[in-house]
Parts: sequence; C-alpha cells; structure tokens
Amino acid sequence: MMVHLADEDLSSVIDGAGPLAGLFVLLLAAAVFVIWKSMNRQFKRIDPNLPMGRDDREQAADRGFTEQAVERGEEPAAATEQGKDDIAPAG
Repeated sequence: MMVHLADEDLSSVIDGAGPLAGLFVLLLAAAVFVIWKSMNRQFKRIDPNLPMGRDDREQAADRGFTEQAVERGEEPAAATEQGKDDIAPAG
C-alpha cells in the first residue's frame, strides 16, 4: 500500500516537471551550441605564426630530451642496480 502511494507521488512529480524539464534541456542545448560556435570562430582568428611562448619552449626541450633518451636506449646495468638499496639488511 505504501509503495503504491509513493509510486503515484513520484509519477505526478515527474509528469508535472516534464514540459519544464524539457524546456530547460532545450535551453541548455542552445546555449552549448552558441558557445561552441563562438569558440570555433575565436580559434580561427588565432595567428599560427605567433612566437613561441615559455610553455612551448619547455615542451620543445622536453621532446628533444625524450628523443635523445630513446636514441641512447636503456642501459642494462642501470636496470639491475635499480632496487639494491631497497633491500632490507638481514639480521
């Protein structure tokens, strides 16, 4: 009996909110669409010939370090000595 009444209350709340919730979702979708179009327009205005900024220089340096490390490869001696200091002394 109680479950049946709760279902009826929930059903009436959902039915009453349907048109208002639908309108809210449509307004949100329209706002997202307008913002998306505006951002696309702004991105097209960015000059690709701008000088590199501080972050761009750091990223370029990181790429260079990564390429050098890949070219050198991994040294096998470093891999075997890596965890020696982590071993607890016996005793």
